[in-house]
Amino acid sequence: MAEHDKKPFYKKWWFWLIVIIVLLFALFGGGDEEDEPQETDTGTEDAQSKEEEENTGDEGAEEEPDEEAPERDNSSAEETTLNAGTFAVGTDIPVGRYVITGEGMGNLFVYDEAGLPVVNEILDNSTEMGVASVTTDLEDGQEIEISGLDAVKFTPAETNMSNTLSAGTWEVGLDIEPGRYDATTPSGMGNFVIYNDMGLPSTNEILDASGDMGVKKVTVTLKEGQRISISGLNEVNFEAK
Repeated sequence: MAEHDKKPFYKKWWFWLIVIIVLLFALFGGGDEEDEPQETDTGTEDAQSKEEEENTGDEGAEEEPDEEAPERDNSSAEETTLNAGTFAVGTDIPVGRYVITGEGMGNLFVYDEAGLPVVNEILDNSTEMGVASVTTDLEDGQEIEISGLDAVKFTPAETNMSNTLSAGTWEVGLDIEPGRYDATTPSGMGNFVIYNDMGLPSTNEILDASGDMGVKKVTVTLKEGQRISISGLNEVNFEAK
């Protein structure tokens, strides 16, 4: 009689408990597995976005132009020799920047269109009574006057930075670095002028190596674009402070 009292297994309470557990696992456990790939995709997209931002930054840096050093165009200048007389810049000699030298001793004048002298020098290759050379820009419409010299040579000037300048006109940033300097001359006496951005003299001194008729030294602060005019002196030295 005991064997007839045994119930089938599907009528047992533990059977249905197992069935319920399996169903719950199928419903909720499967959902967790589907979410995992989405997290991986998000990480990949973030990495790609970061890489794109870095690349964009690099491209922006490449587009920034490099600052170019100032240059002086002197392609129009041509080597020319003139004798005593008067000559027109643009007609008798091309416009340009020149180193001017003479054979013997004589006077050199360059007048602007208003008739005012922008160069007034004694050229003397012995340097006893004047200067050996003048370096300056000759502009269209200016007039050159030469006296006492059979031959005056105009050589196209090269642009080089230097702390030693001779008679002529010079530009800070092209011919000498901006900065603070002590300016002196080793011999002779002459005019030393620095013009500001308005074209007015900010420094106007007579430099004299002996100190009898002028100053032995002048301390100046040179700024980009300023013009320096030296007259009557073969050499002015700029010692950085």
